[in-house]
Amino acid sequence: MFCSLLVLAAGVASASASPSYDRHARHRELARSFNGDGPSQLRRDDDVPLGGFEIVGDSGVSAQMMFLGTKDTVYILDKTENNSMTITTNGVEHPAWGTSYDLTTNTATAMEVTSNTFCAGGFSLANGSWVVFGGNQPVTYNGTAVDDKTYNPTGANPYDDADGGAAIRMLTPCDDGSCGWEEGGTALTMSSKRWYPTVEGLADGSVIVLGGDGNGGYVSTFAQNNPTYEYWPKQASANITMSFLNETVPVNLFPLTWLLPSGACLAVKNKLTPGKLFLQAAYKSILYDMDTQEEIALPDMPYAQRVYPASAAAVMLPLTPVNNYTATVLFCGGSALYLGNSTDGGAGYNVTAVEADDSCVRINPDDDEPEYIDDDDLPEARSMGQLIYLPDGTLWLGNGVGMGTAGYGNEKLSIGQSYGQDPVYMPAVYDPNAPAGSRFNRDGLSASTEERMYHSTAILLADGAVLVSGSNPNADVVTTQWATKYSVEKWYPLWYNEPRPVVTSGFPSSLSYGGAYWNLTFTNATADPTTAKVAVIRTGFSTHGMNFGQRYLELETSFTMDQSTGDVTLFVSQMPPNPNLFVPGPAMIFLVLDGIPSEGEMILIGSGEIETQTTDDAAALPASQMVVSGVSSNATDAGSSSTTSAASTSGVRRTVGAPLALVAGAALAALIARF
Repeated sequence: MFCSLLVLAAGVASASASPSYDRHARHRELARSFNGDGPSQLRRDDDVPLGGFEIVGDSGVSAQMMFLGTKDTVYILDKTENNSMTITTNGVEHPAWGTSYDLTTNTATAMEVTSNTFCAGGFSLANGSWVVFGGNQPVTYNGTAVDDKTYNPTGANPYDDADGGAAIRMLTPCDDGSCGWEEGGTALTMSSKRWYPTVEGLADGSVIVLGGDGNGGYVSTFAQNNPTYEYWPKQASANITMSFLNETVPVNLFPLTWLLPSGACLAVKNKLTPGKLFLQAAYKSILYDMDTQEEIALPDMPYAQRVYPASAAAVMLPLTPVNNYTATVLFCGGSALYLGNSTDGGAGYNVTAVEADDSCVRINPDDDEPEYIDDDDLPEARSMGQLIYLPDGTLWLGNGVGMGTAGYGNEKLSIGQSYGQDPVYMPAVYDPNAPAGSRFNRDGLSASTEERMYHSTAILLADGAVLVSGSNPNADVVTTQWATKYSVEKWYPLWYNEPRPVVTSGFPSSLSYGGAYWNLTFTNATADPTTAKVAVIRTGFSTHGMNFGQRYLELETSFTMDQSTGDVTLFVSQMPPNPNLFVPGPAMIFLVLDGIPSEGEMILIGSGEIETQTTDDAAALPASQMVVSGVSSNATDAGSSSTTSAASTSGVRRTVGAPLALVAGAALAALIARF
């Protein structure tokens, strides 16, 4: 069942039966296809607004969904609607609902998408492909359902869009425009319809798809609710019922879900322990054991609802050696409004008059007795905010509204169709390691000119900037307030123009789970090597204020620095030997030095196939040390050149490796005193 080797269905992809060296060769080729020609130094651009936003392009279609496919290409999906960008299919021209966006030229190119992707969910697979699940029924103008006998009595379908409810769409990213979305057929159809499904990755590189509704609406109802989940690639189990998804109606669409480190995914007597999921919807929270299908109740969520349509910003905080890779989930904002009388047909009252929530709470779901703990409040109340990892381990907070919720309707509750009002234009930066009371910071930041309300998106880019687009709280494209947005912005961190570390050795194309450490080299005579860290970031599938699968993991490191040359070698561990911490598939890797990141590079985590991942013990790292070349270690051999260990330093924050070795000599001690 779950523990058996998963294979992609025929016509999609297949697991290889060839020898392991062939599989690994293909894996390396795939990883290399993600990368450029090696390390590069980002150019300083004095014209960018540090701490602020710059409009850089047009998305072609409104960016309801967005993900980084390669270092230079972003993919954008919209619901079926009347976008001005068109595409011709079989000689018939119709509005486009998907684009590829070239980050080097800031131009969008239309892509064919045939099924309605309205409120779909997505994730990346172990082999580097991306898969998008679910959506809504086919619609015509103004979002009217094709089969609506009242408003579309003839059944006309001028868009010729297909039903997206059970649809699966798959794409293998590329930079040359040769790749496209695959749709249709048994292998690319789910067991049931899912509008607003959540997608989470699993330790073997497959995914689990949870919940959703049969068709679109404001909130879930028992008539529309799909209280099940399924795996993909498909398993014989098909739909599996989860009581939690019934108990949380009507506030359970896009249930917030994270795979936890617990239940290490190791092959034991041919049985895979798949780990547990942490789920949150309405005010309820549970742990879910995928092996036993047991639901374990956790404390209720305090203060506010966090899932759609309350739509809090939520993220698993960075996993680091310092916090022992402990999973901590942060929720910020949302809404405490009453939704018990709301239906799939609308809010039922003026939700735009209800202020959003400003509380933040944390929880460690893997603790023996998990509990929600208060964190710093948001700078202002916010629904539909979004938290995006920055390479330095802080998080960007942006987008959203101060009043109301996600969603839209025709009740004319306020301005336009939007159930959210009072856009929040000002970002903030959240530091999870700052003292309580000072974790949100706006020093040096400036506001956007673009509202980013319902159906907005944001993702991290390889240069460390955040790409922001979307906003369309309307049933179709509109030009009146609040209008459909096509603008693409970049938000630039304050350090964006600082000289970036250059990795002279290059990054590896892939990382395994445990095993031998690897070396990374750079030269910087003024840097403090104790601040160096290597971060692996999955930027996720962005939609509705969430990034499915977004995760940040810092690798364990130690170092040797030659004080005379500034040459530094970092000894870097592979991924921790537990795929639950960071599931297989594409990610970005950064070197961060003195708080400044290098340019990121694409990397593949794991074997490159959907299969039980091989895990090995992590090799011990060498002791960190300072050395000076050309200094004799033997007073009788003044002409010799040797490598000499430096004095121990209490400033090493890394918890790996041995202390710096002790060496005598006042001159050498003076060289390293600043460390």
